[in-house]
Amino acid sequence: MWYVMDAGKDAHLYYGFRKEISKEEFEQRIKEDTLLEVLNAVPVQKGDVLFIESGTIHAIGKEILIAEIQQNSNVTYRVYDYGRVGKDGKKRDLHIEKALAVTNRVPIVRDKSSYPHVADCDYFTVDKLNLDGRIMNRIEGFVSEESFASILILDGEGEISSGEETLSFQKGDSLFLSAGSGSYQVEGICDALVTTIREKAAPVRIGIDMGSTEARIGLVDIHQKLLVQESLSIDASAAPDKIIRDIAQTALALLEKQGIAVDQCVGAGIGVPGTIDRKAGVVRSSNNIRWAQVNVVGEIGKYLPIPVHIANNADCAALGEAVAGAGKECQDVVMLTIGAGVGGGVILDGQTYHGKGVGGSELGHMVIVEDGKECSCGRKGCLEAYVSVKALIKEAETATGRKLEPEEIFRAAGERDEALKKVTEDYIRKLGTGIVNIVNIFRPQLVILGGGISGQCGMLLGPLRERIEKDCFGGRQGELPEVETAELGKEAGIIGASQLGTGFF
Repeated sequence: MWYVMDAGKDAHLYYGFRKEISKEEFEQRIKEDTLLEVLNAVPVQKGDVLFIESGTIHAIGKEILIAEIQQNSNVTYRVYDYGRVGKDGKKRDLHIEKALAVTNRVPIVRDKSSYPHVADCDYFTVDKLNLDGRIMNRIEGFVSEESFASILILDGEGEISSGEETLSFQKGDSLFLSAGSGSYQVEGICDALVTTIREKAAPVRIGIDMGSTEARIGLVDIHQKLLVQESLSIDASAAPDKIIRDIAQTALALLEKQGIAVDQCVGAGIGVPGTIDRKAGVVRSSNNIRWAQVNVVGEIGKYLPIPVHIANNADCAALGEAVAGAGKECQDVVMLTIGAGVGGGVILDGQTYHGKGVGGSELGHMVIVEDGKECSCGRKGCLEAYVSVKALIKEAETATGRKLEPEEIFRAAGERDEALKKVTEDYIRKLGTGIVNIVNIFRPQLVILGGGISGQCGMLLGPLRERIEKDCFGGRQGELPEVETAELGKEAGIIGASQLGTGFF
């Protein structure tokens, strides 16, 4: 917020654009030093107030003295520097790419009313104090535990008392009363701005779930509810930095459409298929999108000025189900996501377990048949080679000569198609072997089946539960988990990704 304390006769501030401009024109004018031609020059005089929302381009003109109130943690990008150079004779760096991603390029309407306050937002509330020495020359206030009070003296002089302490003040002084200071009194003839803070609006987080052909980007609130989402097609042949930029700009556009400031977004998480170095923020290898050694966190940080975390997308799906889906009542959950491949996520004691090194919790790549079918990872006999949707379709085609979808395969098996009945029985047996291994190792409270196969769980769950009871170590004498279907569908990965860095991961 800018409060104009004094201004010359023809003083003005730059505040947004005179007209809507495209991102391309914005970039070109920055490079050509013609940006001022399209900026909105606002004439100002003493006492004027401009509230500068996130994404608003702004600059102070000459012959102006302002009082500026701002949140205590902000990001400002420099897009124009009037051709000035530093002591080294070089121009200062501009932040063009970052500014292009977040700037609101339409005219700003100055109709924001904060009555009865001078300004009011999630980060500060500003009130005007006026003691004229005639009608009012003394005011009392109270500073609670909820907020400090910051008093900036715009004009005049007087005294302030708080507790046993009394201080005199004059124009330009800044007085700070810490939270819990209690009663205070101001006496004199003065104008002042009194700034306090109020409870911030509920924050949101960005969740990004990447697959081999699309990325799903969503905004998630503090109750792990998905507010809005958008899908973005992925061309695996495109450069990783372009894909990441498109994802970041889609996320920023979602925030803008929902009227949510970037600084109300407290973090972002990205789920990516493949081998992920979570600490470094790097995708070491991903066959699905053909990435190798891609610094995803570093690259997306060029556009999103918030904390960003990354994990394997199966871990994110499991985390989503654990915090908001089928596993929300459990502390120990294992989820298998069965689609084009087989991914897995393990939640132990309420936190994602991934081992000490990179590449842990790859449940789809446990070997269930020694020297068995070749897997996409290059080994033989992996669970994925037998129970992925791709493997099921291939087995059915070998048995019948027809290419069928899982729903058709299981329906025909239920209608006593002997060839497909054998295919589904073998499929359930192999999947059961994998789940029994998982239960014997982790002993979770719940096993969740998600991904493309989850639509067939009506025919899967019964036989799988019997298999667990029959083959798990200790049988009925042990504590056996439930087996359930994932509840969140495609939302699980977005919600789970949004929770990265919150303490669950």
